Amino acid sequence: EISACLVGSEMCIRDRYKERIAICKSCDKYIKLLGNCSICKCFMKIKSRIANQECADNPKKWIKTTEVKRIKNLPQDIVDEVLKIYPDIETGKAKNIEVKKQIIQLYNIIHNTEYDTNTNCRSCLNTVYKAIKNLYNEHKK
Repeated sequence: EISACLVGSEMCIRDRYKERIAICKSCDKYIKLLGNCSICKCFMKIKSRIANQECADNPKKWIKTTEVKRIKNLPQDIVDEVLKIYPDIETGKAKNIEVKKQIIQLYNIIHNTEYDTNTNCRSCLNTVYKAIKNLYNEHKK
């Protein structure tokens, strides 16, 4: 059974990432010194976090997934935080560095991921902004 990961360029939930990286580290194709795979040359600490990636070996030791972990019954304090912070990011860019860190932390809590709060990765930040926007639109009064 495949545990849920987030789709697209989004990151796997922690448990799935831990499963994948453990498989990689136990594989004879894993280059421990560099942390990459001798088949695909990818850095496995990165590749194993991305939901739509899969093992390059044949047979594959782990596969990509399109399963989405749907957040249900968010605690009211989380919903309140989304409603409170969204105006500070509604332009698609955080008002300041503290707001950026807060939305990433909020995203990590909601989606059980481990985005770095100091990231400047446009794709990562876009994923976070879209998720917070969707939750805001779902819960606004």
